[in-house]
Amino acid sequence: MNSSDLIGPDEFQGETIWLKVARKALSFDDVISFLGDDRAGGVVLFSGNVRNHSEGRDGVDSLEYEGYEEQLVPSFLKIANEAMSRFEGVLKVAIHHRLGLCALGESSVIIGVSSEHRESGFVASKFCIDTLKQTSPIWKKEHWSNGSDWALGANVVTQFEEL
Repeated sequence: MNSSDLIGPDEFQGETIWLKVARKALSFDDVISFLGDDRAGGVVLFSGNVRNHSEGRDGVDSLEYEGYEEQLVPSFLKIANEAMSRFEGVLKVAIHHRLGLCALGESSVIIGVSSEHRESGFVASKFCIDTLKQTSPIWKKEHWSNGSDWALGANVVTQFEEL
């Protein structure tokens, strides 16, 4: 990570990688624009959205995300670098995640990958979201009409090197 590419503690943008932690709505248009590349035969965009239920809980109306903020962008960078080196033809990777309160239907995470061929884009996108959920220090609290609690399916954060 070049210090010139570090926009702030919550954002890194280089030529091929854009990482962001935000407390406001995420922008699909900005991510798609970043992923544009004349060599790309495909762009894969994954959005993790707030839904009205979770493991054993109905009536969820919002999620609240907290994270170890100083470690989020560095953990996203490891994931993006690994995706670019592991999957042939991956050209660009974007990982954006919300912190704070997210309403029903809102996107809490966007993973974007542009690649020469669709297969590597899909596989790299899945790798990014799965690895983020296992290794990045982000926790979610579910809110519903009569209470709130930390998500039941929370994962223990695994060291990236252990995967």
